[in-house]
Amino acid sequence: MKKALVLLLLSLLSSCKETPSQPPQFRSRIVAYVHWGNQALAGKQIELLPTGEMKFTDSTGQAEFSVPGGRYVIRAFDINRGGPSFRSIDFNADVQSGQTLKIDIFDCLDCL
Repeated sequence: MKKALVLLLLSLLSSCKETPSQPPQFRSRIVAYVHWGNQALAGKQIELLPTGEMKFTDSTGQAEFSVPGGRYVIRAFDINRGGPSFRSIDFNADVQSGQTLKIDIFDCLDCL
């Protein structure tokens, strides 16, 4: 009987161990900056793929997304690069956990 009680007690103690917790996920930031030279461009539509989250650049030419670290695509609409105009241009964004990644998007206003 004592052996059974000891085994039961040991099994209960071993089951009380905490399970290892996941390290905290720190949010990262992706900042799309749209400009023509030194002039920031407000009102440019920016999409974060694959989430589909859509934002417009503010008066500083920036649209900011808060994301977990990982690989994303930033899609900028109505950006003129000279030559034939595309509806959108994609930029790869590989951001580490807790970091800020700035995507520089040049919009040529004179290239119409």
